[in-house]
Amino acid sequence: MGKKKSSVFKLIDEEEDYFATKAEEALKEIFSRYDQDGDQCLSDKELDDFAIGCNGKPFDKVSISEIKDCFDCNDKQWLTIRGFMEMYYMQTISEPAETWKDIEKHGYDRQCNLIKNNNDENKKDDENKKDDEKPKIEEEKEEEKEEEKEEEKTE
Repeated sequence: MGKKKSSVFKLIDEEEDYFATKAEEALKEIFSRYDQDGDQCLSDKELDDFAIGCNGKPFDKVSISEIKDCFDCNDKQWLTIRGFMEMYYMQTISEPAETWKDIEKHGYDRQCNLIKNNNDENKKDDENKKDDEKPKIEEEKEEEKEEEKEEEKTE
């Protein structure tokens, strides 16, 4: 009896030390969904849309700062496709389950085949979530402004 071939698709090709071809293609396709102007970069708005598409809410300021400090960005500090792939590579080697969650959320199966393009569904869901989050975001902005005023007073 021979060994049964594993049916678990690996996102990382260990020989190449990079994404398996299908995983790379899936991630680049996901990137293109959010790159609305086709400039191969995610502006701050596009990056927020991506975060909402994956996690239901935009990145916080600390996360955005870390992304821009750690991964390739253009002269406007927008995340490039290269930076996006770097970000996912780092996530995948440390937390592959998170990468799978994001890939599946965008309509791919566990073999990185697009089974449904649920981008339109995500946008509708995200618009509803955004409406629900507006009061929270406004409240957080007000709190930040108040904290800044307090800091200025103490200086």
